[in-house]
Amino acid sequence: MKTSTLFCLFTLLQAFAFAQFKTVAETPLFKEPESGFAKLLQLKNGNTVVVRLSNRSGINLTFYDAQHKLAVNKHHDPVFEKLKGARVNAIFETEGSIVIMVSEIEDRTPYLYRLVFDGTTGNLEREEKIAEADKYRFMDVRWIPEFDPVNSFDVTKDPHSDSYAVFIRRDKNEFADKNQMEVVLYNGRHQETGRAFYQPPYKYASLNYLDMAVIADDRVCILGFAYNQIATSDREGQLVLLTLPKDARKMKAELLEMPDNRIPDSAIVRYNPITNKLMLLGTSHTEDTDPQPYSGFLAIIDPFTGKTDQFLDIYPKAADTEKKKLYNNKEAYTGLPQDLMIHQDGGFSIIYEELITEKHTPLNAQAYTYYQLNNVAVSNFDVNGELLSTNFIPKKQYLKNTAYHSFYLAHRKHSAQQFIMGDQYRSFAYLSTGYKSYVLMNDLAQNASPKNGTIAQLSSPYSGQAYLFPMDSAVPERKPFFGQLKKEETNALSVFNIADYNDEQKLYVTLKLEVNGRNRNARIVWLTPEE
Repeated sequence: MKTSTLFCLFTLLQAFAFAQFKTVAETPLFKEPESGFAKLLQLKNGNTVVVRLSNRSGINLTFYDAQHKLAVNKHHDPVFEKLKGARVNAIFETEGSIVIMVSEIEDRTPYLYRLVFDGTTGNLEREEKIAEADKYRFMDVRWIPEFDPVNSFDVTKDPHSDSYAVFIRRDKNEFADKNQMEVVLYNGRHQETGRAFYQPPYKYASLNYLDMAVIADDRVCILGFAYNQIATSDREGQLVLLTLPKDARKMKAELLEMPDNRIPDSAIVRYNPITNKLMLLGTSHTEDTDPQPYSGFLAIIDPFTGKTDQFLDIYPKAADTEKKKLYNNKEAYTGLPQDLMIHQDGGFSIIYEELITEKHTPLNAQAYTYYQLNNVAVSNFDVNGELLSTNFIPKKQYLKNTAYHSFYLAHRKHSAQQFIMGDQYRSFAYLSTGYKSYVLMNDLAQNASPKNGTIAQLSSPYSGQAYLFPMDSAVPERKPFFGQLKKEETNALSVFNIADYNDEQKLYVTLKLEVNGRNRNARIVWLTPEE
């Protein structure tokens, strides 16, 4: 009797130890998806849709109803047929419909397509080519019949309304005229509410586009670096805010100052509805400076006055301290910002990662790049920009088949995750439920308590497990995301990169991979955080 009681107590304690997310429902197992692009969306009508796109077999939409039962499975063969130079620019919901923005190359010309599907039946409502850019020159085309993914278009949706915008780079030539770039603002019914070409502000002829934010149906704000090319590696210019109000046909330009003569290289911009300010999170460099200062920066900008309120020091010093403890004071933290999360009270979190590139140039072959995705940090700020806390999560991952660039984590939220050689199980995700925040990732079990820099590299993703890291301490203690393994499981992973969280229903949906030896099968799982 005592043995039975102790066993029940141990089981109960284990359940409490694992209790962070509770499984609400799950689908039957299906074969692991290994190619194409995928995204999960929880719609306002209660449905969950799995969007899958393939370069060769079109688009599949699988719908689950509000009770998480299979409802509809639809297949569509798009007009662009086989994708070349494909990029999934965005997948989102507007007014009960699912919008898929895809760019590809036809006859050396980049095009952007918009496909709209009914959020209940999955039927196609509209399919149209909405933008094109200038043709690639013959010299830009590889001998092999493939293209790099299209970078001629950018799509951004306002997270608080159905409005969205499309930015078009018509000509990559930096000396092109004012029609080299264009922006179009749409409402939730896909009607144009504003359109304008880029007009060089003041004395500057060219623009390095950074990012844009849509503010309801009122305006779209574009941030870029306006410059003149003085020499091959010398650009004279300033940060510029371009604003296109609703129903306007001309953008207003305001020049902004950067501290320490910094030149922005890449950035994302978010609108904070609590403070009514734009938050420009970026990386930069300073010409003729050695050594270079820390390149991450955060600018707080008033979009209605066109003025910069403040620049914040965002280097995560506490993460540097924790990393030096782990690696015996050998290495400073070099992580750069990858995403910005604005919370309900107007406070925000900056997510960092050490992204290191390895460039290889073999003899008589095309050069290629490998990526190391190392230690993560999260800095948490209040609504006034005061630092509250910083979390440090040791990590060591390696990518050989996917190119990851600055702010890939932020851009992936709007688009889709490519499934290629298991890379979809690498990287990480950040989730804020309103009450708690987490870092989610797959990792090796042996990294539970790293000491003296003994972080094992996740080289084979199928040997890892899915973990969550509650942001409640300087170095969070991880927990198995799916709880204890089932009897038939040797490993349980998740593609956190395609997951979706419904804040109203407090419901998180993701793809779970169940591994049993060489057998790998997947299922869709709905979970709720236990607050």
